[in-house]
Amino acid sequence: MNRSLCLIALLFLSTPLFAQDKASVGDILDLEERIMLKKMTDELSKPNPNAPPPAPVIIPRRPPKIVYPTETLAVYGTSATFYEGQLSMGGRMHTVRSGMPVEGYVVSSISPSGIELTKYAAPKKGPKKHRASEPQKVTLFAPLVLR
Repeated sequence: MNRSLCLIALLFLSTPLFAQDKASVGDILDLEERIMLKKMTDELSKPNPNAPPPAPVIIPRRPPKIVYPTETLAVYGTSATFYEGQLSMGGRMHTVRSGMPVEGYVVSSISPSGIELTKYAAPKKGPKKHRASEPQKVTLFAPLVLR
């Protein structure tokens, strides 16, 4: 009797240990996918001894900034006192007359020797006692270039 009681108790206690939840086919497939993904990730994370070394990173140098001179290309007169001209400024060519604005400057005079440009700049900041209330005049002379 003692044996049968032990056997019955063993059966009752072991039944929950070996009991499995009902698993659907989808759960099993999801588990298989996770296992395969883990294996592939582990395989890819291993270094490949046959792989070539990485290519060196080449940083290209910046080309030097091109500085275009401001120069008078041509001066021609429509009368003895009225001149027009062609001005090269910032790599661009402009046909100008007296009083025309050109890239922030105003053509103040044109003569056979070149073109004079004027620009009014804001006054420099400083103590109030010495600060000029009028803007500063910046003059640029572009000489005639003979080529």
